[in-house]
Amino acid sequence: MHRKVKIAGGAGIAGVVLSFGIVLLFLNGALTGGGGVPARDAGGSNSFFDQFDMSDLRVPRDEIHRGGPPKDGIPALTGPDVVPVDEVDFLENDDRVLGVSFEGESRAYPIRLLNWHEAVNDRLGDTYFTAIYCPLCDSASVFDRRIDGEVFEFGISGLLYNSNVLMYDRIHDALWSQIAFKAISGPHAGLPLGHLPWKLSTFDQWRADHPGSTVATFNTGYRRNYERNPYEAYFQGEGLMFPAKGGSDDRLPEKEPVVGVQAEGFARAYPVEQVAAAPGGRVVDETPAGRIVLEASADGGSIRVVEKPEGVHTVHTFWFAWASFHPDTDLFDPER
Repeated sequence: MHRKVKIAGGAGIAGVVLSFGIVLLFLNGALTGGGGVPARDAGGSNSFFDQFDMSDLRVPRDEIHRGGPPKDGIPALTGPDVVPVDEVDFLENDDRVLGVSFEGESRAYPIRLLNWHEAVNDRLGDTYFTAIYCPLCDSASVFDRRIDGEVFEFGISGLLYNSNVLMYDRIHDALWSQIAFKAISGPHAGLPLGHLPWKLSTFDQWRADHPGSTVATFNTGYRRNYERNPYEAYFQGEGLMFPAKGGSDDRLPEKEPVVGVQAEGFARAYPVEQVAAAPGGRVVDETPAGRIVLEASADGGSIRVVEKPEGVHTVHTFWFAWASFHPDTDLFDPER
């Protein structure tokens, strides 16, 4: 059986327990040059960038910032340890999980886990995918990691763009943006990621809906306190920790949860609260990109993409992040 992990340690800042690489995130980059300054060392060199293939960069270099931890300081996971859902006793009923279902199998990744690792490279059947979560944006999505006939593995770069995680691939060391949905440098610059269906849910709801599923455990090989949420104060407070262009878009509060949907020439945000309030907690939207179907529980604690056309990208995220990457987005109007 996998018991709850209880590890003492960490330093308290603003009432939040911080430890290891994550602590740098909350020190406003004093030690590393992060916290809203471009990703260059104190001497002005670009040596941090030298770890990556920055050729054909598709975003302004001076708008890429260091989050604090170094490359792989937030360690992505590959092939995580899992247990059957009915053996899980390390999660509370209201803990959130990011779940997937492919080829008759289902698996959930606790947000408690993703807070500390952000990316999980995994496989169900013949589907190779990465589950990615950025705590600064509360952004959750899943994408196909088979690219041009190769299976890619992704790590966390330690860099941010619009306060959102930049991944890197371990084949070319090129950068990829979660909410821009594409590579932003290297040989695949501009290539979109293939997005896959996902569900963001409470553990209790996931277990009820997927009794035969598996759940990624805290047995990661890394010493982390998965009982603690190092972003709790950030979620509860106002304001952002890093620059983001969409922070000034006041159509919704900065940290309003939305599901963003994007296709060529089209972007729309669906406030989670609005989906939950729809009849039956279900929204069916005929868009220029095709039919979008979303479902949410009455309390908004669970939301999933039920249907989307091939090639359409979806992400759960805070409003400020969606508006930063997709400034021409419209908002879902149930009367439309």
